Amino acid sequence: MGDVLGVTYALTLMTPIERGREAALRKDLESLPIGRESPLARLERTHLARWVIVPEVFYQGPPQKRDELKSQWLVFTCDFDGQLESYLDDICGQMGEEADSIWGHCVGYPGVADRDAFKRYMRRNQIKTTIPFGAYPESTVGEVREALALRERLIAFAVEAQEMNAVELYEAYRKAFRDDAARRDLQVR
Repeated sequence: MGDVLGVTYALTLMTPIERGREAALRKDLESLPIGRESPLARLERTHLARWVIVPEVFYQGPPQKRDELKSQWLVFTCDFDGQLESYLDDICGQMGEEADSIWGHCVGYPGVADRDAFKRYMRRNQIKTTIPFGAYPESTVGEVREALALRERLIAFAVEAQEMNAVELYEAYRKAFRDDAARRDLQVR
């Protein structure tokens, strides 16, 4: 086990936040658009991603000397298609401004302008994944989107085909899904 499961890479980064910058970081994170407007949406290989601020770790066992973190931490977890190096390149190229506004609150962050330094920083703050899980580890984001689009088309077809006889249904199906069959080298007879 490790960071790779099928075609998916499971990335976890844990970066210390500079003291006094926590509120500004939280504000920057909260101001990011979500959904299709999210900067992470520009990284089309992303299955799932999130940022979490870890303010303090609480120990709930028997009484003992209390340890405290020296700073709060920014945790970034992301599952994406492909390899780490190319994904880090994508972050630099497709969401550089947002990356700088977020990780710019973290200790030692070099910025995306120096791509090699950015990659070293990210690798240095990476936590190896012990056991990744994915519901569809052999499918890329693009393949999942295609499957969902096909599902929607099939549902629409089923609704339209309610009153068709067998011959009409056969012809309508061939017409509606001929391109899909050809693309997948399937024969619809």
